[in-house]
Amino acid sequence: MSASREKKKRQEFLASGAVDPKTARAAEQRAAERKSNILYGTVAVLFIVVAAALLVYNSGIIQRSQTAVTIDGEKYTVAETSYYYNQVCSSYASLFGQEYLQTLKTQPHPTDETKTYDDYFKESAIDNMKYIHAATTAAEAANLSLDSEDQETLKANVDSMKSTAKSAGYSYGGYLKAVYGSTMTSSVFESCLKDQLLASKYASDYSEKNFVYTEDEILDYYNENKDSYDLIDGAYVSIDGTPEAKTDADGNAVEATDAEKANAMAAAAETAQAILDAYKANKDLESAASAHDLTASTTISGSSTVYGEWFFDEARKSGDADIIEDATNGRYYVAVFNGRERDDSPATYNVRHILVTKDSLALPEGEEATEEQLKAKAEEILASWDGTEDGFIKLANENSKDPGSNTNGGLYEDVAKGQMVAAFQDWCYEDGRKSGDTGLVYNASTGYHIMYFVGYGDEQNWHYKCENALRSADASEWQSGLIESASAEINESGMKNVG
Repeated sequence: MSASREKKKRQEFLASGAVDPKTARAAEQRAAERKSNILYGTVAVLFIVVAAALLVYNSGIIQRSQTAVTIDGEKYTVAETSYYYNQVCSSYASLFGQEYLQTLKTQPHPTDETKTYDDYFKESAIDNMKYIHAATTAAEAANLSLDSEDQETLKANVDSMKSTAKSAGYSYGGYLKAVYGSTMTSSVFESCLKDQLLASKYASDYSEKNFVYTEDEILDYYNENKDSYDLIDGAYVSIDGTPEAKTDADGNAVEATDAEKANAMAAAAETAQAILDAYKANKDLESAASAHDLTASTTISGSSTVYGEWFFDEARKSGDADIIEDATNGRYYVAVFNGRERDDSPATYNVRHILVTKDSLALPEGEEATEEQLKAKAEEILASWDGTEDGFIKLANENSKDPGSNTNGGLYEDVAKGQMVAAFQDWCYEDGRKSGDTGLVYNASTGYHIMYFVGYGDEQNWHYKCENALRSADASEWQSGLIESASAEINESGMKNVG
């Protein structure tokens, strides 16, 4: 067939409504390509959408406003619940470390093996939320609100968090997320902080009005619990009676035999007797102990230990000296008792200080301050003091790096024993300490403290501690009542995003 006839036939074929196979195949190919392009385009769009959704999800935006707990009809979001949850966690992290905390969360809790530590943390957080909710509700009913001084306290806490964030290389919001989780925002953090401050203010107000005790009640409490509050004038030497640790060829610990344990205790008993004999001969326990490369301790608190029971025995009298066996812990004690008395020392003190830290120095970025540099700066500031309390107040406001006191002349009032670090407290309670005294105290974790002693409080330590013990017991019972009075409903879908 000629080419012209083939072309004519093809035209007649198409005119009749038929489809040219070649053209059809080309059309099908083009359609397949369009379909493929649409498919790949759709997949790409879906990928972008999913990635964006994951980004939004991981940012905490979606979970943030979810309800995790409802307390007496009031809804608390995941972000708010995370604030209290992470406060509970932080107390464990400070003891065990952040890395171990994450492992701990999955372990069974010793009080109930059907629950993990994570379950326990959440329950504790909810109890705290119930207390804060009940206390703030009661505060509002009593027309109690935060005043200007409270607002300053709130601002100081926020400023401290911002300062910590900056030191750690974070933005304020970024640091809050690092500490409290991805759902946390500055507004949620500050709102929760405000609630806690109001609850604390209400508790203090309630305590002041309701937990009041007569002198007879305080004295009766002391007489019933004097072992916890009396001071012992005495000393003891501890002699280890456990066998020397041994290991096998692979380095594994090998338990001592009964004979080895008995021999070690016998040797400790012999040493204890030698120390006691030497003490009786020269009345110097420290010298008797040092002859055996041991030291005497004068720190005796409470009657819970084996030697504590001996010291706090009502039959004890001045001059008693004895050997005490502690078979459970494999040791002996040589104990000497000189006397026992009520702790009549001042319970509180007032002091001003100027904290000198690396931020007080003009150091190149990244360079750490040495103790010598900090001391030199502290001495420089103290040398500029005019000798008056007003002058010290001015120096503190200008130079102190302590955010808790650098706007009130460095003042800490009614500071109780045990409230400050040991070096700070020991300086304040040194024999002969009097108003107007100044000095320098170093603490490795904080820096140099330039001290100005204002004076002691009037209350005696035994009285202060006993009254506080009574108040603490009543306050704990009151707080438990508030927690029990509040009803909480958990929203599992929201709670799973907490922690």
